[in-house]
Amino acid sequence: MRSPSKDDAAPLPVGRSLAGRVALVGLTALVALFVFDAVVAYRDARETVYAAHDRGLRAALGLLKSTPVEPDALVERLAEALEAQVDEVHFAVIDAHGVTLAGERDLPYARPDVGERLRFTNGHLRGNPVRVAALLVEGEATARRGAAIVVAAESTRVRAEAVGRLVFRELRRHLATAAVAVLLGWLWIRAVRREVRVAADGLARREAEDMTPLATEEVSREFRPLVDAINGHLARLAGLLEASRRFAADVAHQLRTPLTLLGAQAQYALRETDPAKLREAIEGITNASRSAQRLCNQMLTLSRIEAARGAMAEGVRIDLGALLRETALDLSVLAIEKRIDLGYEDGGEEVSVLGNEIMLHELFSNLIDNALRYTPREGRVRIILATLGDIAEISVADSGAGISAEVRETVFQRFHRRLDRQAGGGSGLGLAIAHQIAVVHRGSIALDDLPDGGGFVVRVRLPIAGEPVAGPPKGS
Repeated sequence: MRSPSKDDAAPLPVGRSLAGRVALVGLTALVALFVFDAVVAYRDARETVYAAHDRGLRAALGLLKSTPVEPDALVERLAEALEAQVDEVHFAVIDAHGVTLAGERDLPYARPDVGERLRFTNGHLRGNPVRVAALLVEGEATARRGAAIVVAAESTRVRAEAVGRLVFRELRRHLATAAVAVLLGWLWIRAVRREVRVAADGLARREAEDMTPLATEEVSREFRPLVDAINGHLARLAGLLEASRRFAADVAHQLRTPLTLLGAQAQYALRETDPAKLREAIEGITNASRSAQRLCNQMLTLSRIEAARGAMAEGVRIDLGALLRETALDLSVLAIEKRIDLGYEDGGEEVSVLGNEIMLHELFSNLIDNALRYTPREGRVRIILATLGDIAEISVADSGAGISAEVRETVFQRFHRRLDRQAGGGSGLGLAIAHQIAVVHRGSIALDDLPDGGGFVVRVRLPIAGEPVAGPPKGS
């Protein structure tokens, strides 16, 4: 099968791609920063330019109060000093009574006083914006006797042009920086996509069952957590595949015996003409079919339990005492047949857990059934419910021979039969099912010997849901 190439891969929507998100956020941030920078650059340029030109106006005021020349010649000298056109420069000399002695009469100025001898103001002269400086010179020796205020003004055109040049130069520099940043960001995203594409192409070319971990030697440090997570997931998938293969092999092996027996019994029945022997053969077929059916049911139960691992967060509230009494009552027929003393005890309190009632019934049914089957006639089986803090402990103790310590670690495996105990042939799935149900309910199961060789006990621990309610002790 041909692996998908780069051209075959459908492009992700812009809103969900890394490049699209970076472009959206990055360009928005760049535009916002550019606007902010433009405002700051304009403010700084305006302050710089106005400070420089205001110093020129202050120098022009000194020229006005110290130069006794004709107005036209004075205007030319002012224009030269301010680097402006002649028609953009204006002045006025005003006496103490507010009478204009020279210059223009309609200059808009802020009248200075003793507290602030020099004042700057913005205004309009004949519809054109101007910057005006007024200096109080009363009491000083001046070239114009009796003068009280000298006023100089210039058009703001020169200032605006200077501000524009400074702002444009600043923004051009910032635009170049932004362009370089965008280019570097695009190159970074391209490198990221190339590295991701290499790993994706490697996975796409693999066979379905190839769970080999991805190589990490050439992976960047930023992508190492992602690759490690993928490798961890591949390892879990490999374990699941191996478990599935092993389960299928075990199923085939375990079903082969009852199916072979069924075939043999059927052939034997076909050859028999004696009704008694024919009935015996049919009973053998029936027993073999029941064994195969029980094995299939247990395997289905085990597969459902393993599929439900970690899914008990929304289980129902279950009264453990009531469930244990009901399960023991269901199995009391076997106890009666073997004359076994089957009893139940608890501490007189209601103990509840969250979980699946059918699964928990299967758990305790397997344990109690095992205890009854492996306990000799006229023996004893005790089911005890106790609490250890926020943990419920259920003990199923019997007076049988128990399980040797050497094989206790393996009895929870599938199809493990306890050959050291005397009982009828089982499928070897009972304890495996019980163990999986306990794990699914966030609990544990353990095997132990009773003190003084008094028998064998299986202990199951499950987390308690809610506070127990006191009640009379129960036991039978």
